Amino acid sequence: MRRSVFLTLVCLLPAAACADSYMPQTAGAPVVEPASQSARQVVPIAPPRTSRPSDQIETRLLQAHNGERRRVGSPALAWSDELEAEARDWVQELIASGRFAHDPSMHGHGENLWMGWGNRDFTPEDMVGDWIAKKAQYRPGLFPNVSRTGNWVDVGHYTQVVWSGTTHVGCAVATRDDRSVLACRYAPPGNIDGQRAF
Repeated sequence: MRRSVFLTLVCLLPAAACADSYMPQTAGAPVVEPASQSARQVVPIAPPRTSRPSDQIETRLLQAHNGERRRVGSPALAWSDELEAEARDWVQELIASGRFAHDPSMHGHGENLWMGWGNRDFTPEDMVGDWIAKKAQYRPGLFPNVSRTGNWVDVGHYTQVVWSGTTHVGCAVATRDDRSVLACRYAPPGNIDGQRAF
């Protein structure tokens, strides 16, 4: 049986409700923690340096992002070792603790999280594909009025993947027992009120 859960952290305004009431609670599933108020503040940071994915998984994660970006006309993302290192630190914390929550530090980047469990190997395309599948609920407009459901959180993963102003991504995957967690960090972050995704 395939099971996956994912979150997005792209809340930039204190009034935004990032995943606080979004994630389903499933018996036996890790507890999903909402983003803290401090994680919702944007801190100016230096732009990341462009680097190369270090392995096939990272290459495929980048290609999965850029394939969808190409379809909507957004510029291709570049890989960032700095963002990958941030994502790796956080995903290792999540897998070690059994938690599933956004990083509460004020890192200043967008963050998408995904989790799968159930004794199955998930491909990079499966993981990013779950975020891209949210396109079905997307409607063009100014953020946060971009969801057919009326709740931007239902499309927040997708809009961060394709956000035209985002230039860099770095991702990391960690696995323990039958649980896999993916974290991707984005710079500059997407999902900004009053702007279009693409």
